[in-house]
Amino acid sequence: MKQITVFLIIGILFMLTTSTNSRETDKSTIAFWPFDEQQGIYPSCVLSNLSDNDYPMVIGSGGKMVKGKYGNALEPVRQAEFDFVEIKDAVRFGLTKIPVPDGRTVEPMSWFNADFAALMTSGESHLRKQVGFPRVTRTDLNLGDFDWTVEFWFYPLRKADAKGTVFETGSGPRGENRIYTTLKLDRDMNRFIFYNQPSRTLIELPSSLEPEVWQHLAFVYDSRENRLTHFVNGRMTSRANPAELKQLPAGEQDYMSVGRNGLWKEPLQGRIDELRFSHGMIYTDKFTPPSSFSYLHDLERTNELIAGPELLFDGDKPALPVKLGSRKHLFIDDALLETAGEAEFVVNPPRMAEIVMKNIKGPFRKHLSVVEDKDGNIRIYTTVDDDYLAVWISRDGVHFTAPDLPKGHYKGHTNIVLHENVGMGIVFLDPNAPDNQRWKYISDYHRRAVSIFHSKDGLSFQRYKQPVLPFRSGSQANIYYDDQKQVYTAFHRSDFGRTRTGDTQRDFVMTETKDLLRPWPFNPLTPAETKKRAEGKRVAELIPWYLDNGPLTPGGFALEYPWIFSPIDSLDPRETDVYVPKAHKYAWAPDTYVAFPVMYFHYEESLPEERRTLGDENRQLGSGPLETQFSASRNGIDWQRYPRPAYVGIGRHQGIDFKTAYIAYGMVQRENQIWQYVFCEPHYHSPWVKYNEKRSVIKLVQRPDGFVSVDSPYEKEITVITKPLVFKGNRLAINIDTDATGYAQVGFLDENGNPIEGFAVDECVYINGDFLKKEIEWMYKGKDISKLAGKTVQLVFKMRGSKLYALQFINK
Repeated sequence: MKQITVFLIIGILFMLTTSTNSRETDKSTIAFWPFDEQQGIYPSCVLSNLSDNDYPMVIGSGGKMVKGKYGNALEPVRQAEFDFVEIKDAVRFGLTKIPVPDGRTVEPMSWFNADFAALMTSGESHLRKQVGFPRVTRTDLNLGDFDWTVEFWFYPLRKADAKGTVFETGSGPRGENRIYTTLKLDRDMNRFIFYNQPSRTLIELPSSLEPEVWQHLAFVYDSRENRLTHFVNGRMTSRANPAELKQLPAGEQDYMSVGRNGLWKEPLQGRIDELRFSHGMIYTDKFTPPSSFSYLHDLERTNELIAGPELLFDGDKPALPVKLGSRKHLFIDDALLETAGEAEFVVNPPRMAEIVMKNIKGPFRKHLSVVEDKDGNIRIYTTVDDDYLAVWISRDGVHFTAPDLPKGHYKGHTNIVLHENVGMGIVFLDPNAPDNQRWKYISDYHRRAVSIFHSKDGLSFQRYKQPVLPFRSGSQANIYYDDQKQVYTAFHRSDFGRTRTGDTQRDFVMTETKDLLRPWPFNPLTPAETKKRAEGKRVAELIPWYLDNGPLTPGGFALEYPWIFSPIDSLDPRETDVYVPKAHKYAWAPDTYVAFPVMYFHYEESLPEERRTLGDENRQLGSGPLETQFSASRNGIDWQRYPRPAYVGIGRHQGIDFKTAYIAYGMVQRENQIWQYVFCEPHYHSPWVKYNEKRSVIKLVQRPDGFVSVDSPYEKEITVITKPLVFKGNRLAINIDTDATGYAQVGFLDENGNPIEGFAVDECVYINGDFLKKEIEWMYKGKDISKLAGKTVQLVFKMRGSKLYALQFINK
């Protein structure tokens, strides 16, 4: 495998030519919205703040993402309108209109009137709000009698019949208590108007804007001189004096609206990019307009990623002869076989070994990930209290301990590696990253969006503050780097599907990107496009699906990306779905993708009644059991699932009767074994009674390359023949187990399908025993097959009572 080393240098440098240096300016930032989310994101998606403060906004139906000065920008124009039917008793999700309450004048927010462009609010408490908006009036976004700077890039587009709003902050309720501070642009776009209601201050600042050109605008307040100064492209354009300001009084329903006022009127007459609020007078004299403040635009990357060999089996029919070369080939399916006869492909469950963690107390998510560090230590990651990410470390894979980390202390834990509300992802090693960012974590962040985190050692993670996908996660995201396709491939849960009884069905979509850190490719769907893609699928009636969580909380994945892991009606019992797929690119052989889908057998909302009754409270069980199955693929897209035997089933182990089996993401190879881990519970999903003290993490021992084997019957001899292939090397080695009374022989056919003299299957010395890398020998030719290298040949296996796992041509 040829590897092209990637030199990825991430500079997070704010390049400013100002009176203060970039480090001081960075510390002074109150909030910074780069508006670099993907174009086309839906209303209710989060607009991320990249400052050290956590001040997110959401986009509304009255705003959209468009091309900006740097990346993208916010334009306060309406997104495409559509018709949907009001739903009774769906107030929390904004799908029910609410009349104006007594004593009020403004209708409460719902999807029928959520026409803001960008908003954060402490009000609208009738709606689902999981983003975590700040109390604006308790932050320094509440501008007043202190030195501050507001700046942004602006692209004037149109004159309007009324003023346009840059931002408005209010004590709330919006539209009722007109205590607010705002910056507006007059309808002729020749002056800005700043109004601060607590001080009754109204300031007019003449400006000089050029239509349809990006311009850097800054507004700087000097609290000592009570002076507000306006700059355009680094040149002072106007100054107002005196201008004594006061902060707004704290409000329980305070808000901040960008691009429109608090009633969603007065849209700004253009595009706004890189909006930043700062402490201090960042600009005091003529200056050169700054470049982007976002680290995304300072990322220096090559287009070269670690590259593996081309896929051999990416399609229905591989090109013949198969250019196998010296690749290891696992028999996870019949991709290499021309005829298999009566052979069967059989899943080989791992051996359940030691319980490595037990008596688990307190919160402990079932979504584990396993990583081996550079020192050979095995780490298990999952989240604990408040979904903070924690780590346990072992040298031998059996005895795991919680390290005492300098920054790891929280609620009695000493092993916290990420002090953030996460819990919906995995830790992985990024082969394309520099050493100081090699460790990565992907997860939903605060139920806002999918984000990437990084660490130099996996013991302290930091978040890249720009999310990569605009949807919230419903379960553990999976990700791997695919060297053969040079893309990062990830899988995410969608709740858009429906079971046959109409309940939520879990499906997993696939995303791909070549750039892990910048927002990933995204194409929005119209309701009509969604309905078209939904043909042949059982999906929710609510379209568009992002409406599901209301206008102030992001929606989940629908059909924007292909569904890859789903239950199969012709294979699975009804009301069974994929809890999480646990998909990997197998590290020790190319062309091999393996997944370990955790399958959930529902009791609730299932049929027949004789099944649904198992979930009744009087039975004290729960909503259903879960097992881990095995799936295989040759391209990461088309998967074949082997439901039986279960890869990790439920049942008794070391005296505990387990009802769930959530395999961990990741695996480790040690000598002649692959180690995996599984989290098991002695109770069902959503149990009526929990037995937390018996929850356990169990070590699994698998044969190298041993997930699936080509099995021959014991009763008779059968023949298996490969497709024509070309190899490199002078030996053929196979991974096989015949046990004591089974056997196998291997031979070569030429390009015409005739046995090659000296290497015919009947001339092969019997293979009898259990071998991981058995070199094949022929009676009169020995083991050297170099004379056949580079020629088109076929392999013939004659087998009885044997399990064939893998083959590889090697040089010796």
